[in-house]
Amino acid sequence: MRVFLPIFMLCMMMFHSCKGDDSQQEHIADSSSVDSTITLVFAGDMMSHMPMVKAAYNPQTKRHDYEHWFQFLSDTIASADYAIANLETPLGGEPYSGYPMFSAPDSFAEDLKKVGFDVLVTANNHTVDKGRKGLERTLSVLDSLKISHTGSFRNEAEREQNTPLMITIKGIKIAILSYTYGTNGISVPKPNVVNLIDHARMEKDIIKARKDSADLIIPVIHWGVEYQTYEHPSQVKTAEFLASKGVDAIIGMHPHVVQPNKYIKTKTDSIPVAYSLGNVVANMRDRYKDGGILVRLTIKQVNDKPRIVGFEDIPFWVWKGSSKEVKGIHGFYIVPESKKYVLPASEAKKAQVFYDDTRKILKK
Repeated sequence: MRVFLPIFMLCMMMFHSCKGDDSQQEHIADSSSVDSTITLVFAGDMMSHMPMVKAAYNPQTKRHDYEHWFQFLSDTIASADYAIANLETPLGGEPYSGYPMFSAPDSFAEDLKKVGFDVLVTANNHTVDKGRKGLERTLSVLDSLKISHTGSFRNEAEREQNTPLMITIKGIKIAILSYTYGTNGISVPKPNVVNLIDHARMEKDIIKARKDSADLIIPVIHWGVEYQTYEHPSQVKTAEFLASKGVDAIIGMHPHVVQPNKYIKTKTDSIPVAYSLGNVVANMRDRYKDGGILVRLTIKQVNDKPRIVGFEDIPFWVWKGSSKEVKGIHGFYIVPESKKYVLPASEAKKAQVFYDDTRKILKK
């Protein structure tokens, strides 16, 4: 695997050496470690606008290369036991297309795996942009790459067999669920299935996860109002419903801007909710839209039960450019606040505006 910053080489090698079985239904990570601490990293919307497709094309390799865009975030991803993100584009094959009907190169998914993403959720408003062929081709590409996924399915039988997506880390079973508010008014072609925000169905999935001995249940939800930097009442209503049914954390996507991280109190617990992580990579340059956050959940055994004991945010800004400090061609580089020193002075000022805005949003 190519790694663009040598300081991360050892970390990345260690990370990939402890990955578990990549079968779709259940994934088992290394359980030999004495340390029972588990970390999960969640990332938001992975977009594929046409300027991104063009920027990724490498005329020397004749391939769309994305791995170098993540070089400043690779250590954070590598440090997690599992990394999960939202693939907000079908892998529909050529001709590639951007907004409003996306189709990204297969190498986008290939490189997401290279940088350390283990799970891609696929229930979002662009899932059926390329119809049945695009939906099914996306799943086939992810299967061929042994990338775990959930949220969209070829048919109801496949959904039943593969829901919930269960990952096992150090003996702890974690169920990942994925839902979306809709598919941009496009009907889901039969017999395909896309998980919609349906309280009755979500409750059945939660019950099934518990029957399957899930220790923790984490829904990833595509919801909210685009470009709104605070949670909508409909998000709060759904989050409160899920919390009442016993989920352990809720991760939100879709608005393309960061929204607050909060807790919902239940009779017995407090459930962490990230209402929107914003974009990971996207060709959006307006204020609030030009970055996002990672959310890192830390899990430990408390009174012989796994509990989420850490709920952290890691802001990053997307730099559209290139310089001597960056190894790679022109691209969309994800720069966390800790690495802002790599930015030219003019770009660092823009990044700081995003970091400051994000801190204010998260404190609401």
